[in-house]
Amino acid sequence: MENNELTKKPIDWYPGHIAKARKEIVKELKNVDFVIEILDARAPISTIVNLEKDSLSGRLKRILFILNKLDLADEKKVLKAASYLKNKYEGSYVLSISSKDNVKPKVDKIVDDLCNDIYEKNKKKGIEKTILKAMVVGMPNVGKSTFINSYLKRKVLKAENKPGVTKSLQWAKVSDKIYLLDTPGVTMPKFINKDAGMNLAIINSINDKLVEKENLVFYFIENNKRDYIESFKKRYSLKDEYEVNKDSDTIDIYNKIAMKKHIVKKGNNIDYDKTANLILTDFRNGNLGRMTIDNIE
Repeated sequence: MENNELTKKPIDWYPGHIAKARKEIVKELKNVDFVIEILDARAPISTIVNLEKDSLSGRLKRILFILNKLDLADEKKVLKAASYLKNKYEGSYVLSISSKDNVKPKVDKIVDDLCNDIYEKNKKKGIEKTILKAMVVGMPNVGKSTFINSYLKRKVLKAENKPGVTKSLQWAKVSDKIYLLDTPGVTMPKFINKDAGMNLAIINSINDKLVEKENLVFYFIENNKRDYIESFKKRYSLKDEYEVNKDSDTIDIYNKIAMKKHIVKKGNNIDYDKTANLILTDFRNGNLGRMTIDNIE
């Protein structure tokens, strides 16, 4: 690694197909009764799509946030994130799940509460059967399709651990009273801060090639060593002569992981590219334990 400075320039990623998809989603908002927004529980603040910014009304009436991939996330931080969302988006509901779970009973209960005013309004009109339309939104690779397949209890949508699988808007029938509109993954036109862009690259919501991978992983260690140094130590057996702690220099932790795993080039020089790939893959696969990388106040 030639230097250990973090990338100075904020990540800027809002390609044409994302901009087009976001416009299509905003147009459809008026045709749905509520929105289900899927967030990655490992980066629950960074993955907020914030459709309210583009909504003509300036406020979404009914929104259910799904904090997905809970099995990979830090539950204490997820609880903080849930509190943050409820305070910021008045009247919203938040549900923390792993899409591997049986999510339908929990979601159905919240939908009944969320849309109770619609039921009451239709009841007064003499309408016995209410059909609800919902839109599922989220950034790339947060698990939208996986959630829908879990909710429907059948595989109707393709789901992969990479961004950009859903290309267009697709309707799916949940039951006789609920229809879901799956949408392509979208980001915000401008990330809320530099940390958001870096965190999205780490969880693979945006292309991690937008920043040098060695610098991305340096950032990852730098910003998570205080809370998760024991996770790094356990995964890479950093004990005895490799002893590190939360106050160790980030480059020192980086180097010791490489040395412990014998990731070196000719001349006994550390191969930072391979080391970065190892650490990033371990995080994404959950091998570092349950981590949430957003700084949640």
